[in-house]
Amino acid sequence: MPLDILAIGAHPDDIELGCGGSLAKLARDGARVHALVLSRGGRGCHDGADRSGESHRALQQLGALHVQQCDFPDTCFPACRNELIATIERACAAVAPQRVYTMCGQDHHQDHRTVHECSIIACRGVGQVLCYESPSTLPQFAPQVFEDISAQLEQKILALREHASQGERQYMQESHLRCHAQFRGQQIGIGPCEGFLAHRMVL
Repeated sequence: MPLDILAIGAHPDDIELGCGGSLAKLARDGARVHALVLSRGGRGCHDGADRSGESHRALQQLGALHVQQCDFPDTCFPACRNELIATIERACAAVAPQRVYTMCGQDHHQDHRTVHECSIIACRGVGQVLCYESPSTLPQFAPQVFEDISAQLEQKILALREHASQGERQYMQESHLRCHAQFRGQQIGIGPCEGFLAHRMVL
């Protein structure tokens, strides 16, 4: 029986950066990957950029079967907590995921922290909830769960190139993506990895 996976992100590119390699690996192995992107990311780019389109293309390259795009106000998520919880609850009901990937609470960005808090509430019935890091995650983020993405790193890098509106950002540079994945892998003595905090892990 294939797994159903739900990945949740505040903005376009959050999911791809935080768990894109893991999603590609799961999709390769037959999992049905669903993505929930909660804003269009209008504050993070020049006028006219289609960040939603970029994210759809990137997530499809990583194997996502379905991408749900919402339009919550970028940078104002704390004022939308109840609506965010309800939206994530509906996604969980529709997908019935065995595993959820969401943002971690140790983050400078208020939208990221709010998505974490709302996900923990909305995904209370899901047996596996893993929290991924972002470029604004605080230094004390210390992953407990690691996914070897040696075979998916190139796919992740190619997918992130779809985010042309973010191309000048330091964390989007290929050298940074490779270095970060290698650093996480070096922490446990293997190849390139993504790291996660386990909010819940029922085996």
